[in-house]
Amino acid sequence: MTQKTPFERLSSLSHLQEPSFARHMRELDLFINGVSDGDTFCGRLEEEYIRLFINAKGGIVAPLYESCYEYEGASLMGPSAVLMRERLESKGLSVSDDLREPPDHLSVELEYLYFLLKKGWSEPDPTTLEEASGFASETVLPWADEIRHRLASHHEREFYTHVTALLCGLLNFIETTRS
Repeated sequence: MTQKTPFERLSSLSHLQEPSFARHMRELDLFINGVSDGDTFCGRLEEEYIRLFINAKGGIVAPLYESCYEYEGASLMGPSAVLMRERLESKGLSVSDDLREPPDHLSVELEYLYFLLKKGWSEPDPTTLEEASGFASETVLPWADEIRHRLASHHEREFYTHVTALLCGLLNFIETTRS
């Protein structure tokens, strides 16, 4: 029996997602399978990541901080960062000093979502699963979807557009598990 690639396994969820989920999985799989030199590929992705999310002349396309999406011209460490810090503290969690990122960075919010899902599934705890579903749909999805829209209209390579579309599909799926 042939072992499925991670993309094939994720694509099998396509019936649970928005119709474009499988298409984005196929496109991403083709994109990655078309790579002949991994080092060059990773170097280009790193350059693009910096330009899109960290620093670029004229401003970055899509900051990875929820605070930046609160209102037009919003900056880091807005109310969503304070609220995220409070969420983390309420669960006995905190952002590591080594990370040096505000608590509303996308990676921190996704890690928190993972924490809630893992706790909800392992105990099992319907209240925590409901909290995870609400956090996914009401907190992360709105601004992740804005990132997806910005990437779709502002860059030449589609890698990050597909990844963000998949993230939004998974967040939508988590929301559908709400009781």
